[in-house]
Amino acid sequence: MAVSINSYLRDLSSRYYLKNDSKEVEKINRSLDGLLGNLDKELGILIKKRFVFGSYDRDTILPRTFDNNSDIDLMVVFNTTKYERTPETYRAWLKNFADKYYKDKYGSEVVKSFPTVTIRLGHINYDLVPAKEETSFWTSSLYIPSKGGGWQTTDPNDVKNKLTEANTKYNSIVRPIIRLMKAWNASKDYPFDSYELELFLTGLNYYGDDIQKGFFYAVSQLSTSWNDPQTKKDKVTSLKYNIEQVKSYLDKDDLTKAKQWLHRVLPE
Repeated sequence: MAVSINSYLRDLSSRYYLKNDSKEVEKINRSLDGLLGNLDKELGILIKKRFVFGSYDRDTILPRTFDNNSDIDLMVVFNTTKYERTPETYRAWLKNFADKYYKDKYGSEVVKSFPTVTIRLGHINYDLVPAKEETSFWTSSLYIPSKGGGWQTTDPNDVKNKLTEANTKYNSIVRPIIRLMKAWNASKDYPFDSYELELFLTGLNYYGDDIQKGFFYAVSQLSTSWNDPQTKKDKVTSLKYNIEQVKSYLDKDDLTKAKQWLHRVLPE
C-alpha cells in the first residue's frame, strides 16, 4: 500500500497561509488603517463606501516570502449624480490622492495602471479600484472601468462566495489546495494569472478527496492553450512530470524521495 504525503501537504499549505496574528498582517492592517483614514480625510465626501476584497479578503493571499506579488485590493465606490463622470475622472481622483499622501514619502511609490492606482508601501502593494454603484428597488450593481473607456459590471464577492461554498462542500481542502498551487505559480514567475488560477481551482470537483488527492487532481486538470507562450507550456509540463514522480515514489513507499520531487515544484 502506497504511503501518504497528505499531512505533509497540509503542513506546507499552512506555511503558505498568511496568519492573522503574524507581524506581516499587523503591518498590512496598520498601513491599511492609515490609508483608509487618509482616503476619508481627502475624498470622504465623494465616497459612498470602500472595502477590501480579493485574495486578502478570501484568505488565500500568500506571505510575501512566497509571493512577491501579494497585494491588497481596495474598492472605492464613489457617489454619482445625474452629471455622470467618466471612469478616468475617478481614477484621476485616486491618483491625485495617492500622490499627495504617498508619492516619494516613507519610501513609497505610486503607479497608475489599469484599472487601479497602486500604492507601494514597502512591504506590500495596495491596489485602489474606482467604482460606481447603481441601485434600483430590487437590486444594486457595481461597475468598474472597462478597457474601452466605459464601465463594466463586477461582483467582488463572487469568487469569495463560490470559494466558501466549495471549501465547505469539500471538507475544507479547497483553500489549502489553492495556496499550494499559488505557491507553485509564484515560484515559477506566474505562468498563470493568480486570480484566474484561483477561480479555476475553486470550480473543480474534489468529491471524496483529501488534500493530497485534491492537489494531484488539480495539477492533472491544469492546461494551456495553443497560443500560450512556450514557457508557460513548459512549466505546466514540468509540474505534471514532477508530480508523477512524486506519485511514483509514494507507490514505492519512499516518502523521502517523494518529498524531494515535490520540492521541485513547491517552495520549502
